[in-house]
Amino acid sequence: EDCFKLKLNCVLLKGANEDEIGAFVDLTESLPIEVRFLEFMPFDGNSWSANRLVPQAEMIEAFQKHLEVKGLPRAERLPPDSLHDVARLWQVPGWKGRIGVISSMTDAFCGGCNRLRVTAAGELRNCLFGEEGWSLLEEIRNGASDEALVSQVGEAVQRKHSKLGGKRDMFELRERGDKALPMIAL
Repeated sequence: EDCFKLKLNCVLLKGANEDEIGAFVDLTESLPIEVRFLEFMPFDGNSWSANRLVPQAEMIEAFQKHLEVKGLPRAERLPPDSLHDVARLWQVPGWKGRIGVISSMTDAFCGGCNRLRVTAAGELRNCLFGEEGWSLLEEIRNGASDEALVSQVGEAVQRKHSKLGGKRDMFELRERGDKALPMIAL
Protein backbone atom coordinates (compact mmCIF):
# COMPACT_ATOMS: atom_id res chain seq x y z
CA GLU A 1 0.00 0.00 0.00
CA ASP A 2 1.37 3.41 -0.96
CA CYS A 3 1.50 5.82 1.96
CA PHE A 4 2.73 8.77 -0.07
CA LYS A 5 4.00 9.69 -3.51
CA LEU A 6 7.63 10.77 -3.74
CA LYS A 7 8.44 13.68 -6.04
CA LEU A 8 12.10 14.35 -6.77
CA ASN A 9 12.68 17.92 -7.97
CA CYS A 10 15.73 18.59 -10.15
CA VAL A 11 16.54 22.19 -11.08
CA LEU A 12 18.46 22.00 -14.34
CA LEU A 13 21.33 24.38 -15.05
CA LYS A 14 23.13 24.66 -18.38
CA GLY A 15 26.72 23.63 -18.01
CA ALA A 16 26.13 22.06 -14.61
CA ASN A 17 23.74 19.12 -14.64
CA GLU A 18 21.67 18.91 -17.81
CA ASP A 19 23.76 15.90 -18.81
CA GLU A 20 22.19 13.99 -15.87
CA ILE A 21 18.62 14.05 -17.25
CA GLY A 22 18.89 10.45 -18.52
CA ALA A 23 20.08 9.08 -15.18
CA PHE A 24 17.16 10.73 -13.41
CA VAL A 25 14.67 9.47 -16.01
CA ASP A 26 16.05 5.94 -15.55
CA LEU A 27 14.98 6.05 -11.88
CA THR A 28 11.35 5.95 -13.04
CA GLU A 29 11.78 2.52 -14.64
CA SER A 30 11.62 0.55 -11.40
CA LEU A 31 10.67 3.13 -8.78
CA PRO A 32 7.15 4.56 -8.40
CA ILE A 33 8.44 8.13 -8.10
CA GLU A 34 7.89 11.31 -10.04
CA VAL A 35 11.13 12.88 -11.22
CA ARG A 36 10.40 16.54 -11.93
CA PHE A 37 12.68 18.77 -13.98
CA LEU A 38 12.38 22.45 -13.13
CA GLU A 39 13.49 25.47 -15.07
CA PHE A 40 15.97 27.65 -13.19
CA MET A 41 14.03 30.52 -11.57
CA PRO A 42 15.28 33.91 -10.39
CA PHE A 43 15.34 34.12 -6.60
CA ASP A 44 17.28 36.38 -4.30
CA GLY A 45 20.91 35.29 -4.10
CA ASN A 46 20.89 32.49 -6.69
CA SER A 47 22.82 34.31 -9.46
CA TRP A 48 20.06 33.68 -11.97
CA SER A 49 20.89 34.12 -15.65
CA ALA A 50 18.80 33.26 -18.72
CA ASN A 51 21.97 31.70 -20.16
CA ARG A 52 21.84 29.01 -17.45
CA LEU A 53 18.16 28.18 -18.04
CA VAL A 54 17.35 24.82 -19.63
CA PRO A 55 13.94 25.47 -21.25
CA GLN A 56 11.09 22.98 -21.24
CA ALA A 57 11.54 22.07 -24.93
CA GLU A 58 15.18 21.12 -24.37
CA MET A 59 14.30 19.04 -21.31
CA ILE A 60 11.71 17.03 -23.24
CA GLU A 61 14.01 16.63 -26.22
CA ALA A 62 16.82 15.41 -23.92
CA PHE A 63 14.80 12.74 -22.14
CA GLN A 64 13.16 11.52 -25.35
CA LYS A 65 16.58 11.30 -27.04
CA HIS A 66 17.97 9.43 -24.01
CA LEU A 67 15.21 6.84 -24.36
CA GLU A 68 15.69 6.59 -28.13
CA VAL A 69 19.45 5.98 -27.79
CA LYS A 70 18.70 3.14 -25.35
CA GLY A 71 16.22 1.63 -27.84
CA LEU A 72 13.27 2.31 -25.56
CA PRO A 73 9.84 3.67 -26.43
CA ARG A 74 9.20 7.39 -26.19
CA ALA A 75 7.69 8.76 -23.00
CA GLU A 76 4.01 9.49 -23.47
CA ARG A 77 2.27 12.64 -22.29
CA LEU A 78 -0.17 12.04 -19.41
CA PRO A 79 -3.20 14.07 -18.43
CA PRO A 80 -2.76 16.22 -15.32
CA ASP A 81 -3.72 14.73 -11.95
CA SER A 82 -5.75 17.87 -11.24
CA LEU A 83 -6.59 21.20 -12.83
CA HIS A 84 -4.00 22.84 -10.60
CA ASP A 85 -0.98 20.68 -11.42
CA VAL A 86 2.18 22.65 -12.05
CA ALA A 87 4.03 19.77 -13.72
CA ARG A 88 3.38 18.51 -17.21
CA LEU A 89 3.55 14.75 -16.85
CA TRP A 90 5.11 11.99 -18.97
CA GLN A 91 5.61 8.26 -18.56
CA VAL A 92 7.55 5.60 -20.40
CA PRO A 93 5.12 2.76 -21.22
CA GLY A 94 5.45 -0.05 -18.68
CA TRP A 95 7.57 1.96 -16.23
CA LYS A 96 6.52 2.48 -12.61
CA GLY A 97 7.37 6.16 -12.24
CA ARG A 98 6.60 9.37 -14.07
CA ILE A 99 8.49 12.37 -15.40
CA GLY A 100 7.33 15.90 -14.72
CA VAL A 101 8.42 19.15 -16.36
CA ILE A 102 7.83 22.42 -14.51
CA SER A 103 8.25 25.28 -16.95
CA SER A 104 7.62 28.35 -14.85
CA MET A 105 9.80 30.55 -17.05
CA THR A 106 9.17 29.53 -20.68
CA ASP A 107 5.54 28.38 -20.41
CA ALA A 108 4.15 29.74 -17.15
CA PHE A 109 1.23 27.86 -15.59
CA CYS A 110 0.38 30.64 -13.15
CA GLY A 111 -3.28 30.97 -14.14
CA GLY A 112 -4.06 27.50 -12.79
CA CYS A 113 -1.84 27.63 -9.69
CA ASN A 114 -3.79 27.45 -6.43
CA ARG A 115 -0.84 27.26 -4.06
CA LEU A 116 -0.18 29.32 -0.98
CA ARG A 117 3.01 29.17 1.08
CA VAL A 118 3.80 29.99 4.68
CA THR A 119 7.43 30.91 5.29
CA ALA A 120 9.41 29.75 8.30
CA ALA A 121 8.90 33.29 9.65
CA GLY A 122 5.11 32.84 9.56
CA GLU A 123 4.46 34.98 6.52
CA LEU A 124 1.82 33.88 4.02
CA ARG A 125 2.88 34.23 0.37
CA ASN A 126 0.44 33.77 -2.50
CA CYS A 127 3.13 33.21 -5.14
CA LEU A 128 6.73 32.05 -5.32
CA PHE A 129 7.46 35.33 -7.08
CA GLY A 130 5.12 37.55 -5.08
CA GLU A 131 6.51 40.61 -3.37
CA GLU A 132 3.77 40.94 -0.80
CA GLY A 133 3.27 38.84 2.29
CA TRP A 134 0.79 38.62 5.14
CA SER A 135 2.16 37.97 8.63
CA LEU A 136 0.03 35.20 10.05
CA LEU A 137 2.49 34.72 12.91
CA GLU A 138 2.10 38.35 14.03
CA GLU A 139 -1.69 38.07 13.84
CA ILE A 140 -1.67 34.87 15.88
CA ARG A 141 0.66 36.37 18.48
CA ASN A 142 -1.69 39.36 18.72
CA GLY A 143 -4.59 37.03 19.48
CA ALA A 144 -6.37 37.17 16.13
CA SER A 145 -9.54 35.11 15.91
CA ASP A 146 -9.95 32.25 13.45
CA GLU A 147 -12.29 34.49 11.45
CA ALA A 148 -9.63 37.21 11.22
CA LEU A 149 -7.03 34.69 10.03
CA VAL A 150 -9.45 33.29 7.43
CA SER A 151 -10.10 36.85 6.27
CA GLN A 152 -6.37 37.51 5.89
CA VAL A 153 -5.87 34.29 3.90
CA GLY A 154 -8.85 35.28 1.74
CA GLU A 155 -7.26 38.67 1.06
CA ALA A 156 -4.03 36.96 -0.01
CA VAL A 157 -5.94 34.71 -2.40
CA GLN A 158 -7.88 37.65 -3.86
CA ARG A 159 -4.66 39.60 -4.45
CA LYS A 160 -2.93 36.76 -6.29
CA HIS A 161 -1.67 37.94 -9.68
CA SER A 162 -2.48 36.02 -12.83
CA LYS A 163 1.18 35.55 -13.76
CA LEU A 164 4.65 35.57 -12.17
CA GLY A 165 3.72 37.61 -9.12
CA GLY A 166 2.60 40.49 -11.33
CA LYS A 167 5.74 40.60 -13.47
CA ARG A 168 5.75 40.35 -17.27
CA ASP A 169 8.52 37.81 -17.73
CA MET A 170 11.57 36.13 -16.24
CA PHE A 171 13.75 39.17 -16.90
CA GLU A 172 11.50 41.50 -14.94
CA LEU A 173 11.43 38.94 -12.11
CA ARG A 174 15.18 39.30 -11.79
CA GLU A 175 14.75 43.00 -11.00
CA ARG A 176 12.71 42.54 -7.80
CA GLY A 177 15.66 43.37 -5.57
CA ASP A 178 15.06 43.04 -1.83
CA LYS A 179 11.37 42.24 -2.36
CA ALA A 180 12.32 38.79 -3.59
CA LEU A 181 12.85 36.07 -1.02
CA PRO A 182 15.49 33.38 -1.41
CA MET A 183 13.99 30.01 -2.35
CA ILE A 184 14.97 28.53 1.02
CA ALA A 185 12.65 31.04 2.73
CA LEU A 186 9.59 29.85 0.79
